[in-house]
Amino acid sequence: MMSFLLSLDWMVVVSKLLALCTLLILSKHSLKAMLFGKPGLCIQEQIDHSLFVLVSLGALFHLLGRFVGDAILVADLGVIGKRQLYYFYFSLHELLLIVLVIKWHNIKRCDFAGITKCICYLSGVVLCLQLLRYVDRVIIEANYLESVYRYGLVSLNLIKASVFLYYPFHLALRYLPNRKYA
Repeated sequence: MMSFLLSLDWMVVVSKLLALCTLLILSKHSLKAMLFGKPGLCIQEQIDHSLFVLVSLGALFHLLGRFVGDAILVADLGVIGKRQLYYFYFSLHELLLIVLVIKWHNIKRCDFAGITKCICYLSGVVLCLQLLRYVDRVIIEANYLESVYRYGLVSLNLIKASVFLYYPFHLALRYLPNRKYA
């Protein structure tokens, strides 16, 4: 079961990277313009820049979280120390993701796309789930929320991955000859 969850987690990372690549290929702007430029007043540009911020930070944070999580699990801290650090780190990790997405939007003076808002709300739910699991495992020293945490986190990550992939696939469908699906 754990190998399935691990492969599922790497699938989410790949989907975010695929969404980032598709967005960069099909967007009107270059990587440099997306990183440092400000979008114009055009709604399409606003959405492209908003999703670039979201997908790039989401992919970076997911990869970082995967490696830090693995490092925590193999660290020589003892079981209790690992639990404390693991759940605290991932709560802080999700909070930093949300804050950085909001800050980068403010710096770029970019409106939030609907998908970006959805992902931020889902990240807030993941944050709450991580904090509940921290309370459950570290403070109460119980395991009441094991199945809620395990399947809830996987479900939320799958929902986030599918939302990440929606817009780049929508962009790709615009290039179909008859535009029937776009």
